[in-house]
Amino acid sequence: MSSRYARRALLRAAVFAGGSGHGDPHDAELRASRPALDASVVTGLVADVSPHVLILQTAAGEERMTLTPDTKAWRGSAVPPAVLAHGDSVIVRKAGRQNAERIWARIGRVTGTIVERRDLELLVDEGPVKGRQVVLIGQGSLRQIQVRFPRIEPGFLFDVIGLRQDGYLLGLTPATAQPPYRANHPPTPPLVSGHVPERISGTAVWHEPGAEPPGLAGVAYPALDPETNCEHAPRPRHGSRAVDPHQVGPGCLRLPYLSVGSAVRIRNECADREAVLTVTSCGARARLFCDRCVKCGTSPRGRVADLTVTAFAALGGNLEDGCFNATLAMTG
Repeated sequence: MSSRYARRALLRAAVFAGGSGHGDPHDAELRASRPALDASVVTGLVADVSPHVLILQTAAGEERMTLTPDTKAWRGSAVPPAVLAHGDSVIVRKAGRQNAERIWARIGRVTGTIVERRDLELLVDEGPVKGRQVVLIGQGSLRQIQVRFPRIEPGFLFDVIGLRQDGYLLGLTPATAQPPYRANHPPTPPLVSGHVPERISGTAVWHEPGAEPPGLAGVAYPALDPETNCEHAPRPRHGSRAVDPHQVGPGCLRLPYLSVGSAVRIRNECADREAVLTVTSCGARARLFCDRCVKCGTSPRGRVADLTVTAFAALGGNLEDGCFNATLAMTG
């Protein structure tokens, strides 16, 4: 699976090269300036932890990181790093080569359309790749979540962050601020004249790996070219609340079409960090959300990028926040 994602950019370069060996000069220029984002973020399982050292078991083997007084950890809420448990799946953003800056343990996210609700238990459709996910809203979290998602009912959008449990997500906090409309009737984007701007502001969010390699630094882009192999949801059954995001129009934000393997520049306006990333998958579901990010001021409505968890953290985003105010650039 990892090689499949890694080869996509190379395949696209070969197609555009047309035998010349040069590829798309624009994409080549962007990639030449791309930092090694994934080097600053490590994912793995906690093998051991003490007040001063965190040992992770990663795909590449064991890795030791230093815990400093400035290290912050999250495990459902802010916790001392030493309380992390053996076997916890964690994402660590490093400061320098060895120091752990931030640690997220067992963090998860469910983003999609509510198809069923029974009291505090929800069934949320995340699309054809991830399918349907069970969310149990934590005791004491309902009021906070309803501030951002006032219609927690079948047919409405839902986006929540919480703790991964065996078979479900314990929903603890809303990810963004979402206006209450049905998933199959998102607002129509405003008409624009001329070309789509080369720099577009909005919200950047993150998603769990799913079928992607855990350490992939990429973008699920909301507007892939219709001729590309973007995963289409099966036609919903009669009476189903599931929504195919490809059938509801462009959403509330007009974006230019791109293909898998394209290079885009993403800027975190809150952390003043930017990087060039590769479009690695289809993010059509992001078109359904006309929310705003309010982490540093208020972003324009609409999601410009659905980042892999590694890319989001490496760009300075804090996973428990759910989003950051972002600018997407089509040119260098």
